[in-house]
Amino acid sequence: MGGVSGHGVEVVEPPIPARVRRPADAVRLLAVALLMLLGLLVAEFGVDTRGAVEQDLVQATSGLPAVLLTLLGWVSGFGIVLLPFGVGADLLLRRRPLQLVQALAAAVLAGILVIVVSQLVLDGHPDLLRTVLTRPTETGGRTDPLDVVIVSLVALLTVADIVGRKWVSPIATAVVVATVVTAMLSQTVTLAALLTSLLLGWLIGLAFRLGFGAVSTRPPGDQVAQALVDTGIPLTRLELVDANVDGDRRYLGATTADDQPHPGEHVPAGPVDVRVIDRDTFGLASGRRLLRVLRLRNGFTRAPSLTLRSELEHRTLMGLLLDQAGIPAPRPVGSCEVGPFAAAIAFVEPVGTRIDRLREEQGGLTDEQLRAVWTMAAELQRRHIAHRSLGPDAVLLTPDGRAGLRRNGAGDLAADDVTLRIDLAQLLTTVALQVGAERSVASAVAVLGEDAVVRALPLLQKIALTPSTRELLGDDDHKPLLGALRERLASLRPETEQPETVELRRVTLRTIVTLVGGGVAGYFVLTQLAQVNLGDVVSSANWAWALGCVAFAFATFAGASVALSGAASVPLRFHRTLMTQLAVAFSGLVAPAAIGNIALNTRYLQRSGLKPAVAAASVGLAQAAQFCSYFVLLVIGSVLAGTGLQLSFSPSPKLVAVIPVVVIVVLGLLAVPKVRAFVSKRVLPQIRQAVPQVLAVFQTPRRTVKLLGGALLLDASFVGALVCATRAFGQEPSVAAVAVVYFAGAIIGSAVPTPGGLGGIEAALSYGLTTIGVPIAIAVPAVLLYRLATYWLPIPFGWWSLNRLQKVKAL
Repeated sequence: MGGVSGHGVEVVEPPIPARVRRPADAVRLLAVALLMLLGLLVAEFGVDTRGAVEQDLVQATSGLPAVLLTLLGWVSGFGIVLLPFGVGADLLLRRRPLQLVQALAAAVLAGILVIVVSQLVLDGHPDLLRTVLTRPTETGGRTDPLDVVIVSLVALLTVADIVGRKWVSPIATAVVVATVVTAMLSQTVTLAALLTSLLLGWLIGLAFRLGFGAVSTRPPGDQVAQALVDTGIPLTRLELVDANVDGDRRYLGATTADDQPHPGEHVPAGPVDVRVIDRDTFGLASGRRLLRVLRLRNGFTRAPSLTLRSELEHRTLMGLLLDQAGIPAPRPVGSCEVGPFAAAIAFVEPVGTRIDRLREEQGGLTDEQLRAVWTMAAELQRRHIAHRSLGPDAVLLTPDGRAGLRRNGAGDLAADDVTLRIDLAQLLTTVALQVGAERSVASAVAVLGEDAVVRALPLLQKIALTPSTRELLGDDDHKPLLGALRERLASLRPETEQPETVELRRVTLRTIVTLVGGGVAGYFVLTQLAQVNLGDVVSSANWAWALGCVAFAFATFAGASVALSGAASVPLRFHRTLMTQLAVAFSGLVAPAAIGNIALNTRYLQRSGLKPAVAAASVGLAQAAQFCSYFVLLVIGSVLAGTGLQLSFSPSPKLVAVIPVVVIVVLGLLAVPKVRAFVSKRVLPQIRQAVPQVLAVFQTPRRTVKLLGGALLLDASFVGALVCATRAFGQEPSVAAVAVVYFAGAIIGSAVPTPGGLGGIEAALSYGLTTIGVPIAIAVPAVLLYRLATYWLPIPFGWWSLNRLQKVKAL
């Protein structure tokens, strides 16, 4: 439990276990398994490419000088025989006989597994692996599905853990490379089999290492003490207080200011906090951080350090930057390597009380204490230092009235804007947990200003907060706090539109639906394209009708501009309104069309002088007019095309049954107090403000005509563009039938959550044209021409319009 090191430092710690299970090995095991599975799938889909790549590699390597090829053969032959003896001797010299036994057992088990798996694969169980890993030979047989030597050798080296060994590691690498090259030249195994053999050997070795544990490389406390004393820290005592703090070992050290080895270095007498990072536990924190990086977007978490040295340098630099900024925080007074597999950092801890404990002790924070917290935040923001862990247990107040940090955090220097705003949102929540939302926002505004504080609004979401903060927000007393903070921040700028919440997750339900929907739609489009000879079709196209398609496409933007002008209660410049509709076309690249339409048009109307609620209502009115236009033209087209006679204008039984169900559901929702409160506080005030403006449109005949006429022009122009596209390729279906196809296809295509309905609209319109008698060989190019004119061609003009409107501050 304790002892005195060679430098006279009393060390107190329990015995270090001889074997440990490294978290990094579990991460590697999962990564190798996924990589092997992915490699097999790629090899299966690229059978022809795989054979060509193998031939290219064989030709490239066989062209090497004969002397080099002979040398590779000798290295492989002698290495396979002698390398296990060399690895065994190295392990025995390091007094690791048990590890040697495990390495040999892994090699033997790997060999047996390869023999069994190879026989099963050659027998066709499963046939997929037989196709992927083998190929027919000239003698009528098949190549080996796995290389038993490579699998056994890699498994042995993995369990032996030769990384970092001065001579063994490079020699072993050379032997493995030589063996792979000679096996490829012999053409007794495929390239896929070689790569799978390497990964399988690694997988078996990692499984052994994880199952039986690896020999611990953690340095004992006396080595840590000796290394720190050598750097100039006058330690007198070192005690292990926590064996795993975010992947670190934490020691509490005591120092004396007397007889310092290096006069001039300021290491005050008293306690020091020592963090030891070693290979056995380093992967734990890095693995967690890697999972957060894969799950969340940049800004929320820093990418994991790949080496101990990079982690050591980052932590030391963060501590020095905070000290330079004058913020009380753990100050690094020494850092060093402890052996080949560990490093240590010694910090002088700041003296102070956590703000969550101050609430318990004095019932809350005073105005001066709040000012100190936000002064610290202002300094961090000014220097672009991100902390990323500003939870209630991280912020403290010192006896001299300054705010500081208990931890340096996993932050960044020169942080980007999103990361800094996440820090601000976290600190607003932390302070609100102590003093409430109103005082938190008011105190922040008093120091930082309204502009700086409002920037945090889109980031006020649970996923952006630390785990300890999320846990506190789960309490019944604090559940409404986040909503109260959002409302308070929104009330600072009631006249402006509330910014959309920043999406921090990389993978969302919308992303999954978009990928699946786009993939299905793309499959149908590609299936249709496979039935068309585009070269012959294009060469016979009538380009006069194609130009007519482009003209109608331009008319759609004019119609949307006229409709928006009629919906707005202020006069709008036509050319700027037209440019806004072109900008909407560009926004369709990155968002579904409806979202880009609403957002840009609302912003444009606000810049034109309308209040946010009125602007949103005007855009909604224009959308409603377009829906009415859809319905009217669809009914007219259906009747004229002959399909309307099959429909009954009397309500169907299903519709009659659905309507009361919908009414009951709506009434049930309104019976919920939270829903009722939301409607009364957020929805009704906006409706009351917007309804007079909407009614004013219908009281002015000119604006009503513009609104409805523009909507009809918009939809009629889309129909005209599709008609011209079919005429361009020699087909002349009735205009009414094409109109029905357009409206039905647009509705179905817009349900696909891809930007601009890509894939969905093409598939729906192509199918619709074939149902009215247009051959598939004509329907597909006609739809492609229509989409080229109405979607792709306006995009560069939309990009220019968007930049121009932003430059003149119209957006």
